[in-house]
Amino acid sequence: MKSARALGILAVIGLLAGGARLLADDTPQPSQDDPTVKKEVTTTKDGDTVTRDATTTTPGGKTVTTHSTATRNGKTVTRKGTVTGPKGRTATTQSTTTRDGNTVARQGTVTGPNGKTATTESTTTRDGNTVTRDRTTTGPNGGTVSSHGTWTKDGNTVTHEGTVTREGADANAQPQGAAAKKKPRARAARPRPRH
Repeated sequence: MKSARALGILAVIGLLAGGARLLADDTPQPSQDDPTVKKEVTTTKDGDTVTRDATTTTPGGKTVTTHSTATRNGKTVTRKGTVTGPKGRTATTQSTTTRDGNTVARQGTVTGPNGKTATTESTTTRDGNTVTRDRTTTGPNGGTVSSHGTWTKDGNTVTHEGTVTREGADANAQPQGAAAKKKPRARAARPRPRH
């Protein structure tokens, strides 16, 4: 699905943020031999709005920048953000999360550098020891992926049951990116031993 490439920049941010080691470094430019990923984050609060700016630098010296704002209005939080990759391509995100009792509803949109948009709607409800989540993601070509999951805790045991349904455009498409580019390795015919 082409949207995976368009939105791939967000996956890069997730990987960098999850695995980054933060070390102080006095050198002005990271060298190719430096295996660390560096991240600088500035967070500012102004009333009910929190602004966050972050710059992540890879070992090769490439940078990814993010800018986001989160505003709370009662039980609703609205977030808007941009992610800019090393080549200057920018993706934008926006979401609204509302809490009503034991139910949290979230609507989000991601627009890739090529202008294509994917949307996600989810509802999570807690009832005692059981949490239920329903989520639907609609891709730029109109295809949808819907999931339903239930988590139940009983003592130290958590049981999860869930289903995933794909419909519409690209429902049966192969994954894109590096995993999709791998082709099966050709194998030479081996002579059979004669007995």
